[in-house]
Amino acid sequence: MNKTIAASPQWISLLILLCSWLLSRIFATESASWLGIDFSPEMSVWWQVGFAMGMTLCLSLPYWWLIINAVFPAAVFYAMDLNWPPIVFMVALLVLVLIYGAIFLTRVPYYPSHPKVHALVEKLVPEGPGQQFLDLGSGMGGICMHLATQRPDCKVFGIEMAPLPWVVSWLRARCRNIPCVFLCGDYQNYSLKNYSVIFAYLSPAAMSALWEKACLEMVPGTLLISYEFGIPGQSIIPTYSTGETGMPGLYVWRMGSNFILAPEQLQG
Repeated sequence: MNKTIAASPQWISLLILLCSWLLSRIFATESASWLGIDFSPEMSVWWQVGFAMGMTLCLSLPYWWLIINAVFPAAVFYAMDLNWPPIVFMVALLVLVLIYGAIFLTRVPYYPSHPKVHALVEKLVPEGPGQQFLDLGSGMGGICMHLATQRPDCKVFGIEMAPLPWVVSWLRARCRNIPCVFLCGDYQNYSLKNYSVIFAYLSPAAMSALWEKACLEMVPGTLLISYEFGIPGQSIIPTYSTGETGMPGLYVWRMGSNFILAPEQLQG
């Protein structure tokens, strides 16, 4: 895949959707004038879907972009047929932007981790006072509130870029009087040097940049934990399992060690 496309597939996808819409309009107009074929609006949408899928395949984007580019035009067309009041679509769009809008910048979707993961991460946090835990992309704050409740000796922080999940996590912690600190922003603009354990449930697209930042800023001996996604060139198989079939495991690195940790190494 071209390096430009690999670095910005979201913008390439947006361009594909615009180009496919334009091509479908041109195709429908030319077919009507030259061939005497008058395509219905529904047929034009399916031509747009075809053009979008063809361009996505030609540019070798990952398969999920093929699904997105195929579903989006049809979903918009059939949603308009519902004849709902415009305010419904405006509210739905606003909620989606507040939750998922940051994807265009981070390429990390919102997806909460399972409670079994929270319990496993809790076991990996070293014992003793002075521990500081940071969740990168803390979402609704589930793992942070679990850890702050179970490990009152540990200072717990979360950072989230999407406004709505951040507000929800902040309110949940305040209403339940749980001593978590939730920050709103991009973790790439936030120093990692003060934390003994950093947890990340991001996406494959973000792992190389996270590793570079961790190597520059994290103190040797501190732990970097990633759920589900490894770091290219650093690991192949998750070290810790949640014990549930079909559920991904955790990758754990002790910074400065240059290898992925096995359970017996973590205890050393």
